[in-house]
Amino acid sequence: MHRQHSPERVLPWVQPSSTRWSVGLESDLTIVGTTKVYQLTWHEEFKHRPGHYLPSSENWIFDVGTSYPGGAPNWGNHEVETYTTSPANIRVTQDDTLTITPRISSNRTWTSSRIETQRTDFAATPGGRLYIEGRLKTGSAPTYKQQGIWPAFWALGVDFRSNYTAWPAASSWDFMEVINGLPKVYNLLHCGVAPGGPCNEYTGLGSGGVGWTGGQWHTVGFEVDRSAGVWYREKLKWYLDGQQVFQIPAARINSSAIWENIAHKGHFILLNVAVGGDWPGQPNATTVGGEGVQLEVDYIRVWNYYR
Repeated sequence: MHRQHSPERVLPWVQPSSTRWSVGLESDLTIVGTTKVYQLTWHEEFKHRPGHYLPSSENWIFDVGTSYPGGAPNWGNHEVETYTTSPANIRVTQDDTLTITPRISSNRTWTSSRIETQRTDFAATPGGRLYIEGRLKTGSAPTYKQQGIWPAFWALGVDFRSNYTAWPAASSWDFMEVINGLPKVYNLLHCGVAPGGPCNEYTGLGSGGVGWTGGQWHTVGFEVDRSAGVWYREKLKWYLDGQQVFQIPAARINSSAIWENIAHKGHFILLNVAVGGDWPGQPNATTVGGEGVQLEVDYIRVWNYYR
């Protein structure tokens, strides 16, 4: 069984040499040597339920088709897949994981799946911190068989839920994106206006890619840090396997109104595997579907520190 509840891990927002924390799934997170408590405020463990293959609709909304109602076609990215709720594309496994699996039909049409949390209020409170973490594994098929495959773990701002044209203004936190089976994970922020704006749309502000190995489990984390007390000293931070790999300070955005959408308003979490699109390019004759290109998710967990 691959599930890990490590009794001792480095707390992402402190120095590894000085402070550690231990976490039990049903308990709060406490920093050793301090009185600060980081509360586990939401989690999804993808527990297998006999007779049910989908994750719970109490936690998740299932996106279907090729667009949101009234939204941009092909999910705004010229993707080629149709999202479904078929067990061929999405299921909770007997190993207590979620798999999202792109499939290709005999006539070369693609299906896959995409889900988003019912909750839209994942946010750091004033003076506090929000930390989101997932444990994920992407497909192990050779790179030449993954052209156009685009798994992602990310979040959209609450304003997008009521206005499907509010991208990038609502903001997008991209915790993990892998394209074409390449050995890199991309960490990105989208915000403001497109084209251009403070987030350099349509590209976004990103890490430029950090080393990633398909077919292996990785822990992906993201933090909104509002502990400084004033907006222009706040930060976003990205983590991979316990190490910070990227950050964006509010001063880089240089707009309190845009930063409010980015770091003060609630967001909802998404998991999907797209096929094709403006960024990865389209699949070709060697692109495969199935387990070799699927996204597998062990858990998603959210903690808050309240000052």
